[in-house]
Amino acid sequence: MKKAVSYLLIAGSMFAIACENESVTGVTEVTVSDTNMEAIGPDSSYPAVIEMGATAKNSLDVIGKYKGVLPCADCEGIETTIELKADSSYSREMKYLGKKDNTFTATGTWIWVSEFVINLGSIKEGPNRYFVAEGKLVQLDMSGKKISGALADKYELKKQ
Repeated sequence: MKKAVSYLLIAGSMFAIACENESVTGVTEVTVSDTNMEAIGPDSSYPAVIEMGATAKNSLDVIGKYKGVLPCADCEGIETTIELKADSSYSREMKYLGKKDNTFTATGTWIWVSEFVINLGSIKEGPNRYFVAEGKLVQLDMSGKKISGALADKYELKKQ
């Protein structure tokens, strides 16, 4: 991360020198997200992705209902519905397909924990963090990291 910040500062200095007599408008902040650095890796030969101020938190309409069937180790899938409300409350319903006593609900308050990730506050057991993308929520693992592997693309809930 320090290396990426150093590159960012050097690039910014060169940009300022090159544009000494030009005015730049519309750029409010430059951030390098941890999500992008994790995807690229700290020792990668590729440059970090630089985002110009737009984040899920400040540019996406996260309010709404999201649905999908998530992978399940011992059932056919987990039909999941999450509704995020404007007052920062949420409701989540999970149905374990092919199981008896299969429906579990949770309600509470959701918060932003980064510019791209929300946390469903009252859920203490099981995943409670979701990466917010255009039109979807992507469930993160128990430590808040993106799920990898063959089923990684199955952890998405689409906005209805």
